[in-house]
Amino acid sequence: MVQVRVNGQGLGLPVERVQTFADLIELVKSSIDPEHMVTEILLDGRDMRDEEWMMAPSQLQGEVLDFASGRPDIYVSDRIQEASSVVRSCFFEFRDARKGFQDGDSVMGNKRLKVAVDTLKAFFEWYGTLLQLVPESSRSKLDISSEVQDISETCKKICQQQMYQSWWALGESLEKDLEPKLDKLEDTCRKVAREVQVTAAP
Repeated sequence: MVQVRVNGQGLGLPVERVQTFADLIELVKSSIDPEHMVTEILLDGRDMRDEEWMMAPSQLQGEVLDFASGRPDIYVSDRIQEASSVVRSCFFEFRDARKGFQDGDSVMGNKRLKVAVDTLKAFFEWYGTLLQLVPESSRSKLDISSEVQDISETCKKICQQQMYQSWWALGESLEKDLEPKLDKLEDTCRKVAREVQVTAAP
């Protein structure tokens, strides 16, 4: 039988009756402080693999399933501290793509551009998920929608240039348009992180 702990403490939850991990998460949520949320799930100290999420918890014999919980505002504050560094890594990925195009290596440029776009898209989705954890009244402090809109418009233009294989123009758009906007977004995320950290302080 899998051992379930919440914040390091065993709660004696009836895991044998639980059919899916979704049900187990609901069971854990019902046993923790109502103002808290589940912030992390580790199996024997590591992130769970995709196939393990599909198993019934009772199939994990002799293993330890650790749940961490905490206040949503503290969780968001902790995660928002990472936002500026994620944007910075996006900046460098787009810069590497741009250098590929400017050096005449469109194949490498396109490969790097795809990685950069996927990373940026994942960042926007991740940030949007964090926003959902914050009360509507507090969301304005975390708002980066104008920067996101601006960057999205530039990305549409870059996609058109890619479609028409306008490699030189694409490189110019990356350097003169997108990179400065990502730089501005990084500054905004750093500012938001400072404000949110103060707000979430106990």
